[in-house]
Amino acid sequence: MDGVLIPWVIATTILLFVAAFWIYTLEQRIRGFATQYQSLLRISEALAKAPDQAALLPLVTRLNGHDARLHSVETVQGELAATLAHSVQGLGVVRYSAFEGIGGDQSFSVALVDSSGRGTVITGLHGGDAVRVWAKPLHNWRSSYSLSADEQRALGEARSFVDQAPGS
Repeated sequence: MDGVLIPWVIATTILLFVAAFWIYTLEQRIRGFATQYQSLLRISEALAKAPDQAALLPLVTRLNGHDARLHSVETVQGELAATLAHSVQGLGVVRYSAFEGIGGDQSFSVALVDSSGRGTVITGLHGGDAVRVWAKPLHNWRSSYSLSADEQRALGEARSFVDQAPGS
């Protein structure tokens, strides 16, 4: 009989501790609700006694503070959006062999553009002992200088990068 009674005593003890913990957490929640209820009562009593501006002044002051903070956050967000539109958002890199039999794929074209297609294409041609590097400006996805096929590929990669960006 003692072998059957011990598991029941252990289970009852565990249930007793679980119930005590549950009651404790419920009391904590009730205390929190009571505190919030008391603060609401104080506000409603103040409004009932004097429904004038003096009773609403603390609330209006808090709302004005929130409004000022929101305005400053919106201003900063606008400035960041304006700055971001002119930052490098598209990048295209193409490596190739400019001259057959010389140096492998060591020549390159790099396109760096913002969201409206302004930027530059930088090209470096590796030819044995010398490397020539130059840049061509871009405006509205076009250059005033003619672009080679490799430079156009780099520009195409940069444009697809910009087009895939969120918010495009």
